[in-house]
Amino acid sequence: MDNIKNLKFKIVNLKFAELPAAKIFIFHFVIFYLFIAGCRNIQKQACPAIAGLAEGKQILADYAASIKPVKATGECSINYVNENGEKFGQSFPVRMWYLNPEKFCFYGDVAFDPQGIGFAADEGRYWAYIKPMGVNVSGYVNAAEDNFFSNPSLLVDFVRCPEEDCDKPSLAKNIIICREQKSARQKKIFINSCDRVAEKIEYFTKASRPVLVIKAEKYEKVEGGQFLFPHKLRYEYFDRKNGRNEMQLKFDSVKLWQPKEQQVKALFRQPAEKLKTKSEK
Repeated sequence: MDNIKNLKFKIVNLKFAELPAAKIFIFHFVIFYLFIAGCRNIQKQACPAIAGLAEGKQILADYAASIKPVKATGECSINYVNENGEKFGQSFPVRMWYLNPEKFCFYGDVAFDPQGIGFAADEGRYWAYIKPMGVNVSGYVNAAEDNFFSNPSLLVDFVRCPEEDCDKPSLAKNIIICREQKSARQKKIFINSCDRVAEKIEYFTKASRPVLVIKAEKYEKVEGGQFLFPHKLRYEYFDRKNGRNEMQLKFDSVKLWQPKEQQVKALFRQPAEKLKTKSEK
């Protein structure tokens, strides 16, 4: 390392016009050496090709089995078009609690209210509300419908084992392709074979129309855990009438969560129940 520093110092002080041919050759060699030494650590790692469908499925199954409950904090950004064609954008702090692919929730801090926006998927049911807009909806998860909001558990589909909703899957390069048993919709799962995780999932209707794209990026090891979790999630939802809506989650902290019964009960209580409880006090 000291030799490299000395070489850099000498190069800066050399007068290029006065160099003989031999020194010019050495000069170029040193520049090349410094370039290689400096760039070696930032070269993109070549990921091995997945040998076959069985290996691809095993990669996703192993990752899904490794995930433990986590809590995360960060920022949510939403860009959407309403029924009148008007475009809106909003960014706000967000907190997430994750138990499993069927049970997780988000809360957003808007209008000086840390629970101004709430969303939860709770083992077959879901609810969502936006206090400033007076929105309060709930229902059952229905994977058979084209409407993305009928199956909000897709938000964390990157941790789901493909066996749960794939019929006769196939593998093309590092992409698992399958059709969902209930809806006949097509899904493509792009696997990062270096980190052994799903980095993108694309969803199509049975008419091959794009519906949703999820990109899971910046996988990092969870503190205290032996698994990776994405710190950046990007969602693109294609509405046939209003065009493309986007949401992005950037987490600056993802930690293991030791859920307690009372805490879980409070986090996943539906908004109507919360309001009722508040009015009774």
